[in-house]
Amino acid sequence: MSRRPRRNRPPRLDDPPPPRAAPPSDNGEAVAKPVTPTRRLLAGHAAGPHPELGRAEVDSIVGRLTSGAPDAQLGLDLGRVSRDEAYAALDAIWGWAGDSSRATIDPARTLEAASVAAGLLAAAAVPGAKVALATGRPAALLPLYRALAGAVTAAGAELLGGEQHAVEGASEQTLWWHDGVAVVSDGLSVLADDGLLAGPEWLFAVGRPKLVIADHGFAGAAIAEGHQTIALADLDALALGVAARRGLPVCVVPLHDGRPPAAYEVVFECLVSEAANTHEPHSTTPAPGAYAPTQSGGEG
Repeated sequence: MSRRPRRNRPPRLDDPPPPRAAPPSDNGEAVAKPVTPTRRLLAGHAAGPHPELGRAEVDSIVGRLTSGAPDAQLGLDLGRVSRDEAYAALDAIWGWAGDSSRATIDPARTLEAASVAAGLLAAAAVPGAKVALATGRPAALLPLYRALAGAVTAAGAELLGGEQHAVEGASEQTLWWHDGVAVVSDGLSVLADDGLLAGPEWLFAVGRPKLVIADHGFAGAAIAEGHQTIALADLDALALGVAARRGLPVCVVPLHDGRPPAAYEVVFECLVSEAANTHEPHSTTPAPGAYAPTQSGGEG
């Protein structure tokens, strides 16, 4: 093969500059940046640029909600939702105004909401109070819910649940409880499920909790019945954000709900941060190892 004439060769690109080192300390050693909650959220991709959703996908979510699609309302009767209202909720709750090609969740919004939710959790996690938990994203979130259930029971509150409960209208699906957290199962696996059928069945099974911690249709069913709810919500659960903006009894904690379980450890720590305001010996302070992200069942 002949050599290309030198004059026709592309110009040589210089090697990229090496990454900038951390500034040295007074003794000449590099100073590591502090590992803040924001950095931990971004490192685990529990917040920040969305790994799956872009502007087109979120536009589709908005369109389904504003057209009144039942699955987009997650069990809530929101009536008419305008596009302006939907995008205002995206901005206020998730921190994204729809002005970039990649959808994002502002980690500051996650931490602010988690702080508010922590106050609700501390107020409800008291002896004799009844708390109910359910998730439709068990592969990612079940370890977080189980850790929260442990903090609730350590504070003396009662977890509402059972062993199993049939989901009417879905003959192959049953509600199972894992350490007090309800999930949908087909008898072989725990399932990802938006809770449109399972949510109302779950609420019927557990009764009247003082506080609900849930997502998707499980959260929607609780809000619709007027129960104070902490809802963990990705951008596809936009209806929950609209409900919060309308003053319904829900605190939405925005996050990406499809990450590996370890990504949510910082969320757990934030949610139990109000433990200092509770009284010993009942406390929601997490013990070392309280959050165990490997203890999750897989979705089928």
